[in-house]
Amino acid sequence: MGAFVALMAGLGGVAAWCAVVLVRRGRRGSTENADGLLIEQAARLRAQQMKTDGRAFQVYPHGEPGSGQRRH
Repeated sequence: MGAFVALMAGLGGVAAWCAVVLVRRGRRGSTENADGLLIEQAARLRAQQMKTDGRAFQVYPHGEPGSGQRRH
């Protein structure tokens, strides 16, 4: 019986911690100044470029056909 109570207390603690983290995360509003918006835009563009590069590598791991790269 004691193990069950300890398990329930542990799960309650984890749930409370998750709630606190989510509430704190929600308090951060969007960026309001121009510098912050530019930083967010640059990060979004970098992430998009990395995603595109990763997809291209998965499709053509040795370079795109006709790009002049040869396998030896």
